[in-house]
Amino acid sequence: MKGIFKKFDMLPQKKKMALVTAIVMTLSLIITIPAYAWFNEQKKAAELYKVEFPNALYLNAAHREDRMYFNMNAISPYKIDPVTGGLAHDNDGKVIPVTSQQYVFSVSGKNTQKYTLQLAHTNNNQFTYTIYPATENASKPSGVSDDYIVEYKLNANSRNENELGSINNDTYDKNDGTTIKYYVRSTSPVSTSTSHGYQNNVTTNPMKAKNNDTYYAENYPNSMTNVDDDDIPSYWLSDEIPVESDSNKKFCHYYVLEVTWGNRPSSGIENKETDMVYITAERK
Repeated sequence: MKGIFKKFDMLPQKKKMALVTAIVMTLSLIITIPAYAWFNEQKKAAELYKVEFPNALYLNAAHREDRMYFNMNAISPYKIDPVTGGLAHDNDGKVIPVTSQQYVFSVSGKNTQKYTLQLAHTNNNQFTYTIYPATENASKPSGVSDDYIVEYKLNANSRNENELGSINNDTYDKNDGTTIKYYVRSTSPVSTSTSHGYQNNVTTNPMKAKNNDTYYAENYPNSMTNVDDDDIPSYWLSDEIPVESDSNKKFCHYYVLEVTWGNRPSSGIENKETDMVYITAERK
């Protein structure tokens, strides 16, 4: 090492400067090339991340409000006033009996080509559940039967979950707690092929799953006894639903879940029974 420094001291000043410059540039290249390669790989990873993701898929209430407003806490046999939230009355002041209730929910997201819906529920009340596509309207459409229109009052400050913003030039109304939206459901339910629809062995109407059901073993191990047949969940699966996105690759679909009980046998009517209902959306 001393010999190297001695030879360096004996060099003319110009050669010293040239040698120092060459050493510095060599060291810079040694450091820069791996760093550039690392940043380049990170850039490629980021680009891939942007292409494959984000996996934004939201399941919300009507008008893309937070899912807590998709409220099925009490299914009433009487018509509900969408403005007051209480029972609706006819011109004579009498409550209006109904044989069904309808609830609006939405599926929205971006960078999605298709998805499926799954509905799962227990059968204590022997309700019949049907999901229909729906469209949102700012005013009540004329020439449409009230049976196909669901009124929904927006809730104040109720969009904390969904960050997609405006979709397909919708107004994305400020939720002031007073605006009414009108959802018109299709006359035909969401399509299901022979391989979809209810996935259980027992699909009679009203629904009543049995302990020999396809999914029984997945939910109830052999060690479990005294399982109530009505508590065995029924599973319904839609066909794949295609997505047509706006210019920002975002979409929003509305649906109406109709719960009916007019065909239940009188022996199956319960006043205080509880059912569990789950709706999920899966990207395909």
